[in-house]
Amino acid sequence: MKPSWFLLPLVPLYGFAMVIRNWFFDVGIFRSVDVGVPVISVGNITTGGTGKTPIVKNVASILYESGKNVAIISRGYGRRSTGTVIVSDGKNIMADADSGGDEPLLLAEQLRNVIVIVDEDRVRGAKKAIEEFGATVIVLDDGFQHRRIKRTKNIVLIDFQHSPFETFLLPAGYRRELISSFNRANAVVVTKAKGVNEALAELQHTTLDLIVNKFSSSFQPTGIRHLFGGVKQSLEMLQGHSAIVLCGIARPESFQQSLEQCGVRVKKYFNFPDHHKFNRNDVEKVVDSFNTSNADFIITTEKDAVRLKDFEEDIETNSDCNVNNGGCNASE
Repeated sequence: MKPSWFLLPLVPLYGFAMVIRNWFFDVGIFRSVDVGVPVISVGNITTGGTGKTPIVKNVASILYESGKNVAIISRGYGRRSTGTVIVSDGKNIMADADSGGDEPLLLAEQLRNVIVIVDEDRVRGAKKAIEEFGATVIVLDDGFQHRRIKRTKNIVLIDFQHSPFETFLLPAGYRRELISSFNRANAVVVTKAKGVNEALAELQHTTLDLIVNKFSSSFQPTGIRHLFGGVKQSLEMLQGHSAIVLCGIARPESFQQSLEQCGVRVKKYFNFPDHHKFNRNDVEKVVDSFNTSNADFIITTEKDAVRLKDFEEDIETNSDCNVNNGGCNASE
């Protein structure tokens, strides 16, 4: 991502505001609220996709398997609602992508026994999970900057392919905070690195020397399934086949690389903005491209799949195709 040079004069103002805000929290002028249960935050210091959702999923899964009643609290970025929305009560899904956001809905679908709540006020959302649903541990999705809620552990992600050490602060770059903010982290995870050595090299910065827990994580596609239901199938079925690809994620290049590794011959990419709300015109363009290109598949991401479910009839009626969404897991 290239810096916006004309916005560079605003960087010192933004940086000063962040320093003052963090100092106010550090000295107690701004207070963090203790909600009474352990809180684990998964976040980053950059904008865009660092791979938070798979890490949040893994953290929540580990906690649930250890006997905890887990609640994920998210802002629900991209949703068309405000206030508190219960995406899942740990038993039933109670919201769609419009009201709950695509990432929280995806987490709710994948973690059927975990409470998922979206609220721009994370303290309010956490208290809702505790008081109404008996949550015994909270996982904050993208919570590093939301310091109003006191947390037990801070897990901070670094995207190896979009390093925070090589960009400016907002609004000229994509870094949300000063590098010194890593001092608040209990653990740092480098995502999307090809190997452990690459990840360790990324962490050779003096500001990270005091952080004991340093990890690397890679995301590997694990299978595909039909957009409108069905069991997960092997990626081998994609080998040598052609596809039309659509996605609306922050950094689509990782998805594109995964498809190339699977041997997919991509005839056309349809890249939309992150959290894009698909409309009928978008779907018609994709279907028309599929019909004229003689491709074998239309492929999208898991996150985009939850925003395409309203168009089942449009896609199934107007194209004779397999529409698949790719799944991935994070592995340390």
